Amino acid sequence: MFLSQAEVGKISAENILFALVLFSPGLINLVFPVSVFLALGFVLTPIFKNHETVLTAGSMTTGRVLSSQRYVILGIFSFSLLLSAFLSPYFNSKGEDLLDKDNSFASKILAPSGLVSLKADTFNVFGYKDNDVYRDLIFINSQSIETFIYGTTGVIKDSPSGVSLVLDDGFLFDNERNFISKFNIAEIPIDDYSSDEYTSIVTLFSDLNSDNIKEIFKRFTLPIFCVISFIFSVIFSSYSSFFGREKTYFFLAIFNILYLLSAVSSFDVTESTVEALIFNFYWMHLMVLIIAFVLTSKKVKKGFGYEGI
Repeated sequence: MFLSQAEVGKISAENILFALVLFSPGLINLVFPVSVFLALGFVLTPIFKNHETVLTAGSMTTGRVLSSQRYVILGIFSFSLLLSAFLSPYFNSKGEDLLDKDNSFASKILAPSGLVSLKADTFNVFGYKDNDVYRDLIFINSQSIETFIYGTTGVIKDSPSGVSLVLDDGFLFDNERNFISKFNIAEIPIDDYSSDEYTSIVTLFSDLNSDNIKEIFKRFTLPIFCVISFIFSVIFSSYSSFFGREKTYFFLAIFNILYLLSAVSSFDVTESTVEALIFNFYWMHLMVLIIAFVLTSKKVKKGFGYEGI
């Protein structure tokens, strides 16, 4: 994604590595829940398949398996919560801030090499970008070269009035009004730059409006998914004694992927009431939890023709 955007000039090449680093916690936040249920299925399906009689003789039911792994569940939930509620939102906001700044100005800079045609009805910007510093910047208003601004160096800075490009050691040339003006510092507003500020989980809980409640639900959805997916995976893996390891692992993976997609899709809901938000964010968790406990019923197992664990 970043390479394709850099190719068309939307991201500066030197910012690709920084963008990858900043968005990595968010990507890990999505990959981690997938790794949990895939790892559980990979480990448990052969155990239940090959050691059914041993587990039965030792009364190692799925309930006892879950109880014995309570600290593992707590660790998985805590790690997912750290990623989802703290690290991922913070680093995503910094990554978006980096790309927004870069897209708003850097992507418009053209290298002044050879003859370059000027675009109408816009600022034509020429210069070079060196990390966060711009050098030898020339601003030409529309297609007229009667007026232009030159700056030796420039940086993007936040100020109370907004975001601006601050130029150093340059001059303004205006041929129409027949003057030239030298300056040490000049500010050029960047109107199309906007980036959402990071909001901590403590701040969200301190002001429980509908938007903040939605953001809280988003940050807690994946940790809750990890716990319920863990419970479901342990219970469904016990059916490998009946279905076989490959089929059980396949259905387990497909079901959990659909479950994860349902959970993530709730991030885009636009409901305004708290009741609607609760339903949209948690109906899939409740449904999977109900299915998991239904699968532990002996009647359900008899319906499949399975009398095992």
